[in-house]
Amino acid sequence: MDFLNVAAIVFFLLVWVAVEPLMAAGWPRRNDSLSVDMVRIRTAWMREVLTRDNNFIGDAAILGHTINSASFFGSANLIVIVGLSGALFMEPNYGSGGGLIAMFAAQDPAWFFQCKVLLIMATLLRGLSDFIWAVRQINYCLAAIGASPSRDEERDIAGWTNALTLVLNPALRSFSVGVRSYYFTFAAAFWFLGPIPFAVATILSVGILIWRQSWSDAAKGIMAIRKLLD
Repeated sequence: MDFLNVAAIVFFLLVWVAVEPLMAAGWPRRNDSLSVDMVRIRTAWMREVLTRDNNFIGDAAILGHTINSASFFGSANLIVIVGLSGALFMEPNYGSGGGLIAMFAAQDPAWFFQCKVLLIMATLLRGLSDFIWAVRQINYCLAAIGASPSRDEERDIAGWTNALTLVLNPALRSFSVGVRSYYFTFAAAFWFLGPIPFAVATILSVGILIWRQSWSDAAKGIMAIRKLLD
């Protein structure tokens, strides 16, 4: 593997590992980041669950929809992973210069081609693990909400709100991490076109991700809701 390819894969791995803790901390706008603002909004949601007059059916339906979404994405990831795994067992003379990729990039040795496939599979596997973990955690959250005391019982609203939020936030954060893994799958796919397109795609993917988390219309709307709650 030449220097450009080594540099591109090292750059990708560093960004891939670093971006999640940075996003969780609210980078690059710590006080106006969608990730940070959603923590505050979910806390307000759990407080409303404990204090509103009606029962938990609506809240359970919202969480049930999230479970279905995570299950759908996880199933889609698994199907793609199984499809890609076939590329690891193909003949050494794969493609023989044909196909769309061969039109734009030089043909690689079989082991190098398989390394590129493995990187795409790694991004999908990370997303799959996050979606599975999100489904399990949301089920825990549903049980916790069901176990919370009714309005007629003596209860510590602040304590229950904090406890429910501690269960809910990691669950929905895992779902978000799984969705964000697709940005890195997109970048990893560009390695087939060479190291420079790979590095450029990594930068563009992270740039789009940061913009959507901090400056998109959705992020501005969430920020406005968080300020109203404050």
